[in-house]
Amino acid sequence: MINPHSNFGKLLKGIAEPGNEPELAKETEWSYHYKTGDKSYFTISKFLADEGFRVAASELRKRWPNMDEGERVDFVQGFSSKPTWDSNDTEILEIVMQDGNDRIWEGCALAFLRYPDRDRALGFLLKRLEQQQDDMPLNYIQALGLSLDKRTTPAIKPYFDRYQKAVKAEAETGVPDDVVFGAIPYHAYFVVASALLKVEGAPEYENAIREYLNHSNAQVRRWAEMALLDEYVKS
Repeated sequence: MINPHSNFGKLLKGIAEPGNEPELAKETEWSYHYKTGDKSYFTISKFLADEGFRVAASELRKRWPNMDEGERVDFVQGFSSKPTWDSNDTEILEIVMQDGNDRIWEGCALAFLRYPDRDRALGFLLKRLEQQQDDMPLNYIQALGLSLDKRTTPAIKPYFDRYQKAVKAEAETGVPDDVVFGAIPYHAYFVVASALLKVEGAPEYENAIREYLNHSNAQVRRWAEMALLDEYVKS
């Protein structure tokens, strides 16, 4: 369990709704799921929360074929949050690369940036994006942006063009009542614009985000602010 006086304990208290104590709602082998309000939850990876938590690649290699997709996703999402990396982790990632699918690989997309063979990892991510069936493969795009490799631009740019066209449609259709799940992909647009800004550093992409800092909807403004903050933090 997480010590309430630890950094994670303080984090949980900080995100809990006023008057609510964080309550452990569910624990899996790889993660904790806390209830932080009437309808709000927060998930923390055990790889991140518990000092010394680890799994041997040899053990995972035996277990992986018998894990269902839900268990695999839970594992890779937690594994991707590891604060450290060593040869054991590289071997684990190779197991995942050899036997998985897009739901699993997207769940640990950022882990590929820690793989020692950068060209192989980048090639894997680019291939996944090229063969992607999902209209919004944002985890892959985010990881490619964080690679800071200009070879990723041709793969990301079509998504930027598509989302930008969809976002500009608000001039005719108006701002939807639900900007999170509505027809206009604001969040996806900012993720992709931020990725290209990291890779290219071009004013075009910064301006594309800044245009929405004064948007009429508070959530859209918040996404735009976070996209720029993320860029400054990572640069």
